[in-house]
Amino acid sequence: MRSSLKPLVLGLLLCALLFPAKTGAKTLTLDTAIKKALSTHPELRSRQEEIKAASYARKATAANRWLRADLVAQAERHSDPVAVLPIKGWGQFPAFSRDIYFWEVELSLPLYEGGRVAREVKIKELETLVQKSLLHQSTEDLIANVKQVYYQILYLKTLAQAQEEQLSLLKRQHQEAAFKYRLGKIAKLDLLYFERALREEEAALLATKENLRLAKHLLALLMGEERPDFEVTGDLQAAPSDLPAEEEGETYLAARPDVKAAALRVKQAEASLERAKRAYWPTVALFSSYGRRAGAGLHHDEEVWTAGLRFELNLFDSGGKRNRLRENQAQVLAAEEHLKAVRLKAREEILTALTQIQTARAQLEKYQATEAYAREVFERERVRYQTGAGAVTDLLSAQEAWLRAKTALVKAYYNLKTARVAFELATGQMSKEYLP
Repeated sequence: MRSSLKPLVLGLLLCALLFPAKTGAKTLTLDTAIKKALSTHPELRSRQEEIKAASYARKATAANRWLRADLVAQAERHSDPVAVLPIKGWGQFPAFSRDIYFWEVELSLPLYEGGRVAREVKIKELETLVQKSLLHQSTEDLIANVKQVYYQILYLKTLAQAQEEQLSLLKRQHQEAAFKYRLGKIAKLDLLYFERALREEEAALLATKENLRLAKHLLALLMGEERPDFEVTGDLQAAPSDLPAEEEGETYLAARPDVKAAALRVKQAEASLERAKRAYWPTVALFSSYGRRAGAGLHHDEEVWTAGLRFELNLFDSGGKRNRLRENQAQVLAAEEHLKAVRLKAREEILTALTQIQTARAQLEKYQATEAYAREVFERERVRYQTGAGAVTDLLSAQEAWLRAKTALVKAYYNLKTARVAFELATGQMSKEYLP
């Protein structure tokens, strides 16, 4: 019997080595979460398609500079007979017919457009750059959202761990108090103090876990996943890199995609204004056609062709060109004012982000000292209570103060992280590691 079991045991061990069982959710780093969101988010794919569309529009506009060929086929009936072909010589009368059939290939080649096509191509090129800036902005916003939610999850996990430690401590204290109450060493009111604190801590822990669950679901949605089958990793207490100098404001402004897009809109408006001015200029083009014409029953079928040079100059359009020119002048002024507004908003966001980081650092130092002090006070009151020199109210008050200090310290680390995210977003540095 034992010999027959050996192969089975060896087979099970081999299967366990080759196909290890899953051990819970996969770990997720911040970098992996960002790359996952960038590869799956529909808004970014939409922006990428907008860039392609703008590029094709530029190519289509540039094609207006070159040769164009059209095939025309037509059948027509007239009220009276007309000449099927032009008169070809003296005394040579053409055939007449009410039915005319013809086809021809028409060729045209612009020689001079007054620079209108060149300005239109410039506008389309600028539109492509605008769409790239908008893609950059969407990428920045998405990365900022992922970082915010990721740090929120780390904050809630750290907070839940602190609350679980506090709850475990309260449970031990409650057990000790219950034992002392049964021995008659403490009053029932002291035991009820522990029970109240225990129930409050359980409710707070439950709320934290629910917020953590919601945050994980939100992060999963940002990454294009339906279920949060992951556990985030990272250290919320890791200090951010050094803050750049405040004097680099212009450098920050130049790096912001919304400022770039607004500046490109100004150039677009200027190019549109220049195109409107070129509407007063003439057009010169070569043209040619070749085909065949026939009368009723396809009789008298002969070839026909034309070639020439065309000059066009609009003399009067009831004020259409003048009003379009004024429209484009107003659009240039509007784009310039919008650029000023965007730059002012960007400066405000940069200064606000700098202030938030400085404030968050000061608050972190404050709560580090507060937590250390509250921990020492709690240790002192715990020793006093165990030795019978202190009251349960003093112990619970010190314990609650320590918990508040630990919670505030964890929140201070989180605030410093989110302040850094806001600074990177305000200065256009959020996506520099993820964009080519």
